[in-house]
Amino acid sequence: MFKRKQQAVSISEPARFVGLSRWLKITVTISLVVSAIGCGYVKLLDPETLPITKVRALGDFSFVTEKMLHQALTDGVANTENKDDILENKGFFNIDVDAIKKRVETMPWVRQASVQRVWPDTLIIEIVEQQPVAYWNDKGLVNTAGMVFYPDKRTFPKGLPRFIAAEGFAEKCLRYLNDAREIFAGIKVDVNEVKFNARQALSLTLSNGVELNLGRQNKLYRLQRFSQVYSALSERVSLIEYVDMRYTNGFSVKWKQQVIKGQLYKKLKSNRANV
Repeated sequence: MFKRKQQAVSISEPARFVGLSRWLKITVTISLVVSAIGCGYVKLLDPETLPITKVRALGDFSFVTEKMLHQALTDGVANTENKDDILENKGFFNIDVDAIKKRVETMPWVRQASVQRVWPDTLIIEIVEQQPVAYWNDKGLVNTAGMVFYPDKRTFPKGLPRFIAAEGFAEKCLRYLNDAREIFAGIKVDVNEVKFNARQALSLTLSNGVELNLGRQNKLYRLQRFSQVYSALSERVSLIEYVDMRYTNGFSVKWKQQVIKGQLYKKLKSNRANV
């Protein structure tokens, strides 16, 4: 048997030089690419490269104004810590759409907002406005979801019913308002005021001026019972000050004092009627 001899293989100097040169070229190329990407990234973040020049607001607006939105984006919303121009020195790639969304949603009349960039220089802000359904304790407003919000009182719409209740009861007030309106639709009576105290006793002031006491229990049943007996009271409703529906089988009425043809007629302070 023959034993093969191992031979050492040596790399010639020219071959070594070619390998090193190739490695240097690759390294330099990678460095140049990384540098170019870095420079391009920095350039794209430069607001002078693609500045935001247009801001469009979309939505059905009754209360939000262009002035309000401009102030929120440039000066911040009143009574908040956001007091900077959120659009200043911002370009298409470095503008913070989430921060803008949060800023816009701090506006009292804004219920929800979404923000998106549109190439190459536009910012679109879509706004869902608050829909007020009632006044809240002479301080704020209640929206269609029973949530309380506090815009400038000078922007309050007119003609809404009033809720007077402890904090946390706005949603229940709205529920009873809607129930009463549905039940009273047949007798053409609306609700001007809902009172709901801490003991959860309910009373309503109706559009005809009558105060309706429903108490703490069986509120819907008592609403329905009042609508059933209303026809018997309707002819004298202008003389009624107060109706108490808390009785099991009846109700009580407190009458007003009325001046009719120069004479003072004092009606009974209370009158018990069975149904």
